[in-house]
Amino acid sequence: MAEEQEIVYGQGIPNVVEPQMGMFDDLVDDIKYKGQLLARETKLSSGVLATVSMGFAIGFILAVVMMIGPFFVFKGGL
Repeated sequence: MAEEQEIVYGQGIPNVVEPQMGMFDDLVDDIKYKGQLLARETKLSSGVLATVSMGFAIGFILAVVMMIGPFFVFKGGL
């Protein structure tokens, strides 16, 4: 029969176990990626909202010119 060894606690220096960092690194990379996506989308929507009024005004003026322009060209005026 194999002899059973008695386990004695509180003696000696404990060994340090290396942590499994792979899962944490993947999680950190995922959080960084999602943060970058949110920042990019926020910058894009801010830029669009800042120029929407000017774009609408330019588009409206171009549409009016394109509707009324042919009258001036073919009929000689309104």
